[in-house]
Order: sequence, then C-alpha cells, then structure tokens
Amino acid sequence: MEKYYAKKSSAETIESRVEQKRPRIELDMRDIVADLGERKPIDDFHHDIRDEARRAYLQIGPYRPADHKFQKTEKDGKGQTRGFVGSWFDQFDWLEYSVAKDAAYCFYCYLFKPQQAGFHSNDTFTKVGFRNWKNANDSFKEHAQSIDGFHSNARKRALDFKNQRQSVEHVWTVTSAAEEEAYKARLTIMLGIARFLFLQALAFRGHDESKTSRNKGNFMEMLEWYRKKNPKAALVTGENALGNNQMSCPMVQKDLARACVEETSELIKSEIGDRWFAVLVDEVRDASIKE
Repeated sequence: MEKYYAKKSSAETIESRVEQKRPRIELDMRDIVADLGERKPIDDFHHDIRDEARRAYLQIGPYRPADHKFQKTEKDGKGQTRGFVGSWFDQFDWLEYSVAKDAAYCFYCYLFKPQQAGFHSNDTFTKVGFRNWKNANDSFKEHAQSIDGFHSNARKRALDFKNQRQSVEHVWTVTSAAEEEAYKARLTIMLGIARFLFLQALAFRGHDESKTSRNKGNFMEMLEWYRKKNPKAALVTGENALGNNQMSCPMVQKDLARACVEETSELIKSEIGDRWFAVLVDEVRDASIKE
C-alpha cells in the first residue's frame, strides 16, 4: 500500500496551501434531532458549523414531548413504579426528556458544557442521561445549583449566544459601523503578522516587551514597523485602539496562533483523506541537553 510522507515544506509551499480556498461546510438539517437521546454530541459537529447547529437547537428549544405517556419502571419487585413526571418541566426550564432513552437531560449543558470539564465533571445530563427517578427532584436542583458552575456557565453562554449584541462579551463602547470596521481591520493586521511569523518559524514574544524596551520581540516590533509604514493601520492599532481592545497582548497572540493551527490542520487532513501517511520530526536539544 502506498504511503504518504508529511515532510517539512518551504514557507512558500505552506503559504500556498493555507491560501487555498477550502470547500464550505454546510449544516445538514437532518443532523438536528429533537430527541437528545438520538442526537450526536455538539462537539462532533465541524467547528465551522457548530455555532449554526447551536442556533438551530436554540430555536427548537428543549425537547418536551407533549401528551407522552412516560414509561414506568418497577422497583424492588414490590409493585411500586416510578418514572419521569411531566410537571418537572414547569420547575426546570432547562430540562428535556428523551423518549428513545427514557432519560432526562440538560438542554444548556448539551449545547455549551466544556468538552474537557475537569475531574469532578460527569456526562449524566449531556450524554448518558439521568434515570434515578426516586431522587430526581433533588438531583435536578443540585444540578442547577452545582458548585462546579458548569450548568450556570452553560446557561449564561446560551443566553449570551442568543443575544450577542446585548451580552457583555459582545457590547461595543460605540456600537457603530465605523467601530466594527476598525475592529476587522485591526484583526486582519494582527492575523497577517502572526501568519508571517509562522511561515518564517520565528518566535512571537520578546524578553522585554515594556514601552522602554529597544526590542519588544518579533510580533510587537513588526506591528510598530507596519504602523509606521501604513498610516491607515496606525489609525486602528496601538494608542488609537481602545485600551482593552488593542489585540496585541500575549493572550490574543495565542488565540491567533491556535486559529492558524486549526485551519492548517483541517486543510492538511482534507488533502490526506483516508490515505496512509507518516510524519518526520526534526529534534533539537534544549539547554538541559534533552531532545
């Protein structure tokens, strides 16, 4: 069987690959399933359409089958039966019920719970389903008021997502078209600098990035060079941008790097497809003489 080797490419080759237009990923509405017990996890949607899938589910709302006769299960062989109670829908607006699994789920946690939530997290209300009907009411209250904050955070993210213009994370100091255009121009500049540093395999950060430093590192120095070269860039960056929206801090640099990595990885995977491949890795020793 033929093997394909991923070799180290020149900067020009990488740049030409990144600039290739990827086919647009479209959301297939057949993947939007009302019953959570039959849905695929939200993280299984391609990242390009994940928010579109969330928006579709938010429009539908929690799955609450009307006039459904909820299944009863016998306990301890004594004839006592328990099952889901429809009145719980009135107490918990996030609650939904799966007919397929005869289980309860959390609508907000399904849509916005972090994939790597931590050691104390579980998937009862997102993947497995809750079926302990004896203690259901107390368990539902405990889930909504959990100290880990996963439910409350997921709920907040859902509300912010539905009202992006009103949410704190998306409010502009001046909600004007001019401010939005300045933001897009600033983002384009920062992303262009990040791409150049990637293609040349250069470090982003400098040892001293203070205002008095003579060399603030590649990212900041290139930004200053670009501002001097292009007056239009100077108008939307540096001191001409909002103090908390200059988009040059280390956190933003990491976000840009992560976005570039994701886009490049998707392109490489689409080129390779289901064929065999191998990766050649060059090693280098650090200060401790370890590879």
